[in-house]
Amino acid sequence: MSENSEISARIIQKRREKGLTLYEVAKKVGVAASTIQRYENGSIKNFKAPVLNAIAAALGVTPEWLCGKSQADRSYAMPRNVYPADLGDYARVPVIGRVAAGLACHAEENIEYYEYASKDLIRSGSDYVYLKVIGDSMSPLIMEGDLVLVRCQEIVESGEYAVVLIDNEDGVVKKVNFGRNYIELISINPYYPPRRFEGNEMERIRIFGKVIESKRKF
Repeated sequence: MSENSEISARIIQKRREKGLTLYEVAKKVGVAASTIQRYENGSIKNFKAPVLNAIAAALGVTPEWLCGKSQADRSYAMPRNVYPADLGDYARVPVIGRVAAGLACHAEENIEYYEYASKDLIRSGSDYVYLKVIGDSMSPLIMEGDLVLVRCQEIVESGEYAVVLIDNEDGVVKKVNFGRNYIELISINPYYPPRRFEGNEMERIRIFGKVIESKRKF
């Protein structure tokens, strides 16, 4: 049996043992039920580690157990001064590598993995994504590779940071200023001058969402 076949079999085994439906597991993981089904039937060739980790957590087992090892509980060998976090105060948010015209906020094909965000930052009834920042136009405030938490919405207030699309190109993070009959996109890096769109040019701009926070990993 291949490693992927073993993983698929163990997902099915543990889900059935716990009496969970595909939908219930998918809801815990934060993906569509069809995604869990594809993991179970082995139609996904390259299993993504972040998704497997999330499936393991949803089923109450370790990722190691899903991969064929014997450890079936959720105890991890951790340093003595490190303790498991209580994830009850956090929400799993999809991480996307780009914002493109025509892609919905939670377009499954655009999701790379999941990151945890404090529930204090999450507003009920809204969609959220983490966007991986590309480029240095917002440095040093936001650096390339940072993750920005974005609340998907089409309107922001003047002076707020947002992910915007220009002429249906990939989305970028900018400070957005609104004036009388113009929109100005501001970069923090002084190398990049402000871009002003006036009159009919304002129609070239579409707001994807408001930036709520940024985080950096080294």
